[in-house]
Amino acid sequence: MIEPPNLKIIADDLGLHESVNDGIIFLLKENKISGASLMANGEAFDDAVQQILDARLENIGAHLNLVEQRSIVSGGLMYKNHRVFFLKYILGLVKKDHIRQELEAQIKKVIQAGIKPTFINGNQHLHLLPGIMNICIKLAIEYNIPYIRVVNEPFNLSGGKLFRKLQLLFLNFLSTAAKNKIRRAGLQCNDYFVGFVNAGKLGKKDIDKAKKLAEEHSDKIVELGCHPGHRNEDIKMRYRHWGDYNWQKELSLLKQNR
Repeated sequence: MIEPPNLKIIADDLGLHESVNDGIIFLLKENKISGASLMANGEAFDDAVQQILDARLENIGAHLNLVEQRSIVSGGLMYKNHRVFFLKYILGLVKKDHIRQELEAQIKKVIQAGIKPTFINGNQHLHLLPGIMNICIKLAIEYNIPYIRVVNEPFNLSGGKLFRKLQLLFLNFLSTAAKNKIRRAGLQCNDYFVGFVNAGKLGKKDIDKAKKLAEEHSDKIVELGCHPGHRNEDIKMRYRHWGDYNWQKELSLLKQNR
């Protein structure tokens, strides 16, 4: 099946680890994916930047991150995980000014490395939270970044874990409000998203689902989020708490795409 022109396949976590970088860069060079989001506070950021610049790759976005990695502003470790961050955020224990400073520092780091971000998305989709989305919109306007991802994945009762589906309902709700804010600000966003329910373990059915959505809604933007990379025991152990992430499987699947 030929990829519909309104389908964007975006690989996240570029800069997380060299094994992830190598997989994503390969797919970009082979035109198997549409773009990739770069994590400014990832340990392999410099390696990713060098590969991007050497290959003159385009459509690189900013993968804004508030958990697990080191802060660009303070240099210290950030929140342990997205659950800890979310709890503290809803309790009012996270200062929005600190969030703004960190996210702006991440965008600036990408730009200062010689890469002009063409879109914004967020690790664990935390950028969709009320308040944080407002910050992202302001930064997008200030740094002339035209596009912000939302998560509007069609809900299916069959397949997938129940808790993951409940999370999806919440993200879809946040995304409806975010989409209106983004477009009122004169920015763009996707209409549909595929890749949350099966994040880290996409199958052919997920790609087919995204392509079908794009064909059925040819006037809408459909985004498929993915996490490809080469098999590496270090990253597998370090991020084992992410569950059954399989970077190599997604890389192999996307190699066969188109």
